[in-house]
Amino acid sequence: MSPEAFETTTRRDADGATVVLTARGQLDIATVHLLRDPVTAAVGDGAGTVVVDLSDVDFFASVGIDVLLRAHEATRRGGGTLRVVVPRLIRRTLTSVGLAHVLDLHDTLTEALPTTS
Repeated sequence: MSPEAFETTTRRDADGATVVLTARGQLDIATVHLLRDPVTAAVGDGAGTVVVDLSDVDFFASVGIDVLLRAHEATRRGGGTLRVVVPRLIRRTLTSVGLAHVLDLHDTLTEALPTTS
């Protein structure tokens, strides 16, 4: 993958209650639709939990913040949860704009996945 590339993969767990969207590359104005569209689809599909894994995102422009906030509000309205896996750099950005207390941030995918009891 070239440094400018951005891609996402989506998977749904066996019971359909959790959707995990994994992103890789550089998120900017030219690639934001590649995150926004699958996140919007996952939220609209009625999954109880949507996990956005940004662990492999090496550039995160401010347009990504808008995607996460809209997804957070949409999942809340639908009775679901948005969880975001963030590397240190993105966490620092989200913290600096006051969103660390708004979004459900996690350090690892394992930590973000719902536990079954």
